[in-house]
Order: sequence, then C-alpha cells, then structure tokens
Amino acid sequence: MSGTWALDSEALSLYLRADRKMTARLAVALQDDVRVVIAAATIVEADYAAVHPARLDWTLSRLAVVPLGQDLARAASNVLKSAGRHGHKYAIDAMVVATALAAADKPVTVLTSDVDDISTLLGDRLDRSGAERTGSSSKVKILPV
Repeated sequence: MSGTWALDSEALSLYLRADRKMTARLAVALQDDVRVVIAAATIVEADYAAVHPARLDWTLSRLAVVPLGQDLARAASNVLKSAGRHGHKYAIDAMVVATALAAADKPVTVLTSDVDDISTLLGDRLDRSGAERTGSSSKVKILPV
C-alpha cells in the first residue's frame, strides 16, 4: 500500500454526488494503491434522501469502512479531550481523526472541508511539512476538499 486517505463527511458527500474533482482524486488514489477509508459514522452525515441507494452501495464498495468499536470510540474521545473540545459538534470529526491515526498504512492524509477543526483535533500529530506525500509518516496530513 502507498498510504491511506481518510475522508470526512464532506469528502464522502462529494464522492456520493459524483463531484468530478473528488471522483478524479479517488480514482488516482485507488490506481496508486492508496487505501481510502471512512469512519462508519460519516455515512450517517453524508447520506441523504437524494442519494440513490445503488450509488451509496457502489461508493461504499470502493472504500474501507472502519466500524466504530469501543477502542476507536475511546480514541475519538481522547482526541476531543486532548484538543480541549467536547460535544456533538466535533464528534464525527474526532472519529475521522481517530480513524486516520489508527490507519496501518502510512502516510495518512485526511481529505476534509473542515481544515481548522481537523487541524485542532490533530494537534501535534498534524504534519505541517507541506508536501503531499513526504514528511513524518507518524503524523497526518490534511488535504482540503
């Protein structure tokens, strides 16, 4: 594998809506053997009545859906605590960050529309090196969508 991309709810929503830029990004990622993951909870936020069930099924078949078990839930809770945040406003973002941090295939990049909150939640685990695929493999990069 050539690393992992973790999608937040907006990135997943763009893919569900067949956004050209997101579709092209993910096609390249899959071609480059990048593992594309989502926290299972992002489905709840990204899915809505206008999404055809077949489109959702097809999209999810192309991604690795990471279930929210006790360990990941506790990790997400710890992400919130370490960032001094709490509550539902940050909950799914914390699950996305916990999913990214738990990814085995490094380096990890989070594709997000919420750069500020994801950066805050990552704290010192954020790779600020600037180059998309270089820098510390133990830190997480952010790619705005």
